[in-house]
Amino acid sequence: MPPSALTFDFEWRPLQNYLHARGLEAPQLLLADSPDEQPPSHALYDWIVRNHGGAIDGLSLGEHYRATDYGMAGLALMSAETLADALKVVRAYMLLFNPDIADILVEAQGQGDVRVTTRFRIRAGWDARQRQFHANVLASAAYHLFNQLMGRPLQGLGLTLPAGLESTQPYLAYFGMPVRSRGSDIVFLLPAGLLESAIPTANPAVFQAALALASEGFNKLLESEMGGTRQRVTALLASLPDRYPDIGQIAQHLKLTERTLRRRLADEGCSYRQILDQARLQRVRELLGRTQLTTEQIAELLGYNDGSSLRQAFRRWTGTTLNQYRQGLLREASEDGGRAGG
Repeated sequence: MPPSALTFDFEWRPLQNYLHARGLEAPQLLLADSPDEQPPSHALYDWIVRNHGGAIDGLSLGEHYRATDYGMAGLALMSAETLADALKVVRAYMLLFNPDIADILVEAQGQGDVRVTTRFRIRAGWDARQRQFHANVLASAAYHLFNQLMGRPLQGLGLTLPAGLESTQPYLAYFGMPVRSRGSDIVFLLPAGLLESAIPTANPAVFQAALALASEGFNKLLESEMGGTRQRVTALLASLPDRYPDIGQIAQHLKLTERTLRRRLADEGCSYRQILDQARLQRVRELLGRTQLTTEQIAELLGYNDGSSLRQAFRRWTGTTLNQYRQGLLREASEDGGRAGG
């Protein structure tokens, strides 16, 4: 019988670190101890919840979860451009790999504020303390993930934890925001615009490389989160520094056949040529706005044979010529300089 493929239990390390910090030894837990062939961390987590500390101690366990512990998904998190993009990665990962998470919802509220809701599952046999311990782990882990991604403490507008807390005062001090106890979900209320905040460690090229190495199931879910195949291809092209690949290379990167990629794009009402044209147009505008490159140099960067081909394409895209567009940029710069000098 051939050896089974290697599997990696990313949840084990945070649990082990938590026990080490508390001076506890992990029990001898085997796969057989976990129902439905769950990884060892599933059994270890259940053992910790059932046997150690009051509900408030779940906050300490949550602190041990780090984005860097999650392989390619963690790398994608840290290299995502905004918090909104990172949440899409989180949702795709959790719904695929974490049986304790039922759903993660991001919903706009009045005046642009955003609710991030985590709906979670309770394992059979847990009492009220154990359920609250579990909720506290998830809330703390989410809070510290926000902090890690932003590089600063989260300034939230409020947090809702499941009903049953005797006092919210310790939680207010811990999370630094108003806390109430009601319902059955964990809900962070975030200020308008926060999800569009840039992540300091953002790197589009690393983000795409991480996705290329991640599992097919994870990629499929994340593609759905990102708005479909068209948006995924658009983001991939935007991450590339120079000449764009052909559709066959794009399909290979996305772990699809070229035929499947063409079909998916057609189902979304577009083609690779249309996406490529939009990417090239965006790149031309960026280069014209911030460099002194000639038309021929820009054409070479974008994979055209000569400047004439680029000029024809630009006119087809915009209805104006490259020279007219460049002159318009120069007029805008001159007017802005005049206003600044006045």
